[in-house]
Amino acid sequence: MKMLAFDLGASSGKIFQGNYDGRALALKQISRFKNQSIAIRDELFWNILEIYRNLEEGISKALQGGEVISSIGLDSYSNDFGLLDRDGRLVTQVHCYRDSRTLRNEERIYSLISREKLHRLSGNQNALFGTLMQLASMSLENQGYLLEGAGTLLFTPDLLSYFLTGEIHSEYTISSVSQMLDFATGTWSSEILNVFSIPARIFPEVIQPGTRVGILRGVRNDLPKLRSPEVVAVCEHDTASAFLAAPFGDSSIIVSSGTWSLVGVETPIPIINGYTYEHNIANEGSLPGHHRLLKNVMGQWIVQECQRVYAERGVSYSIVQLIELATKEPPFQFMINPNDERFFSPGNMPEKVMDYCNEYSSICPESPGQIIRCVMESLALHYRLVIGELEEATGRKFRAINIIGGGSNNHFLNQCVANATGRQVFAGPEEASSLGNILVQLLSAKEIDSIDQGRELIRRSYSICTYEPEDVTEWDARYEQYLGMISNVRSTSNA
Repeated sequence: MKMLAFDLGASSGKIFQGNYDGRALALKQISRFKNQSIAIRDELFWNILEIYRNLEEGISKALQGGEVISSIGLDSYSNDFGLLDRDGRLVTQVHCYRDSRTLRNEERIYSLISREKLHRLSGNQNALFGTLMQLASMSLENQGYLLEGAGTLLFTPDLLSYFLTGEIHSEYTISSVSQMLDFATGTWSSEILNVFSIPARIFPEVIQPGTRVGILRGVRNDLPKLRSPEVVAVCEHDTASAFLAAPFGDSSIIVSSGTWSLVGVETPIPIINGYTYEHNIANEGSLPGHHRLLKNVMGQWIVQECQRVYAERGVSYSIVQLIELATKEPPFQFMINPNDERFFSPGNMPEKVMDYCNEYSSICPESPGQIIRCVMESLALHYRLVIGELEEATGRKFRAINIIGGGSNNHFLNQCVANATGRQVFAGPEEASSLGNILVQLLSAKEIDSIDQGRELIRRSYSICTYEPEDVTEWDARYEQYLGMISNVRSTSNA
């Protein structure tokens, strides 16, 4: 059986062909393209038309190769959306979740609905990038007319699926992280929408992953006359897809490592209480039995932004080269809280790292190697903090960590995580989102019976690297310093 998986990330988009022969699963890359936000007059957008063009070209390339493709699934980052008019035409650009409008309106939004109430209603984390934050900002900045005049709101993968099939829906996992879905009912929360006068009618019916959406019809007409593949609604939130492909499943802490680091565990049902609110822990939907409890950590976004700034200054480093520079620096010289709000938006990231260190201590990193080592060590320490919170929330202890996604190739960070947490780390597979995407298509086609069977398939098909903890005593001491730094920064900011 042959399937296509389209995986859209914040820095790149990929199309893979999944080949399943009943015993093993293999991915063949069809195409890859760069994806980045575009700044126009202090606003950030995605080029959704260019994204669709790359999607269409990738599908065309796969079909022109003579392969009989059974189905196609699409996944992407969450929270961003396009608006259709009542005749189904796209009428708005797609903003990037890092757009500054949510920061401008943060205080006003939470004056209308408290953080705690919003968490208890939606189960989601409170964060600037949420869909609700974007929609509420539109209402507060005199753009409510766009919502009143709209026919439909579609999240990014649902929008691309609509371009391909003409069918309208809102897939469950991508809907579940919007801060507008009620986990108890599986429907949109009228209580939340009413606070900001967001019309409920613009939200389509929520469908479950595995639903067969429609026949592909939105690609070029010069393709060979083959049987048209079906578009299947997979777990469209890329993190949901990635977690499904974690070979060690609910027996480990799972870290989906890329532009963001999503540190989480699987739980049978949502956990929404005072502790999850206090620690801003997110509930996110998945297939039944694979609900996710997690926290966002800023991830390698900070490194990617440093890389971009260095290139603008005339020095082009690859990520591998930056990490190599980091390994040559002495350990434990500098620390940051990678989740500090200043690191969320694009900008001069090396300077932001230096400023943070200056505020906490009398010395700061200067060279690229020092800055990247600071970020890598700090990420590992923050993982440890989040893991402790997740264990407290679930009442469980985890011996191992499964790092998946592109960051599973970052051997330096993986070793730092093993050292900082004192736990065994399993790294891989790299293309976890695409593999999880394929697993749902296999489930939909009844080629496999369960995600557990799919995970066993991945263990047989892909090699996993293992990292054992080293220098644990030194990392324990550094972690205590990290906790002290965070407490000090919080006390200063609350003064």
